[in-house]
Amino acid sequence: MRNIFLILLPLFFIGCAQKVPVTWEKRVLHSKVAPVDLVYQEYGKEHNETILFLHGFGESKYTWRFLIDDLSKKYHLVILDLKGFGESPKTEDGGYSVYDQAKQVQKFIEHHKLKNLTVVGRSFGGGVSLVLALMQEEGILKDRLEKMVLINTMSYNQRLPSMMRDLQMPVIGFLGIHMFSSAWIAKEAYKFAFSNDELIPDESVNYAAKMMALPRAKYAYLETVNCIIPDDIAKMEKRYKDITLPTLILWGRDDVSIKLKMAHRLHRDLPYSKLRVFPNVGHMPQEEVPKKVIEEILKFMEEN
Repeated sequence: MRNIFLILLPLFFIGCAQKVPVTWEKRVLHSKVAPVDLVYQEYGKEHNETILFLHGFGESKYTWRFLIDDLSKKYHLVILDLKGFGESPKTEDGGYSVYDQAKQVQKFIEHHKLKNLTVVGRSFGGGVSLVLALMQEEGILKDRLEKMVLINTMSYNQRLPSMMRDLQMPVIGFLGIHMFSSAWIAKEAYKFAFSNDELIPDESVNYAAKMMALPRAKYAYLETVNCIIPDDIAKMEKRYKDITLPTLILWGRDDVSIKLKMAHRLHRDLPYSKLRVFPNVGHMPQEEVPKKVIEEILKFMEEN
């Protein structure tokens, strides 16, 4: 018993270590996290209007694969792996909040000279998209975004899903994510995210497990979970009304991670938004009903 205690004690202090506050001021205005080279793929012709895709927590650029063929016929697609996920770098610097990710994406946009962008963000990536929109409203990001699509997006203070709450617990979260196999974690995450488990693609689970097994991937997962809701979220929520981008909000009615009431609240707060709800769909419409998502995005792009 004493030996187990000695093993767990350092993990407790690691979990309780003082971190930079997860606030707009500390992580956007005074960011000290170094930029990384985000892994990305491009599809379609570069002279076409560009759509930038930002995936959710625990995902990667692979989640957008069902949308690529149809959308790339008319648009230039840029699909990112956010820092810490997919094949992008997983640096041990604690910079994994929506603010940190938005600063990384800002650097990517500026480095690649992307303009007239439609940003498509879902879940955690939707939270990053909202931060980017606010950065543009304040002149931090210089007139790069024109439109926004938010899919089952993180946006307000809420009770996290049980799996995330478990991961946030000092020691228990660390042990849990390292004791269970990557394949089991990926499978359970997809079962939680889909309304109809029979539609879960095996290749999605296998790829997610492969990415989670990469070096430092589980470190990035834990860091993200531990700062996933900003400390100043109440202030941020009040600023959504200042976003002037035309915005399409897509939502699965059966989402148990981010409930439908959040979609209606976001629709009320974003002054230039439209809301479309998919019945019998969960947290991942882009994989559960990709054709419907493609149809709504194409319609939104043509209308705007």
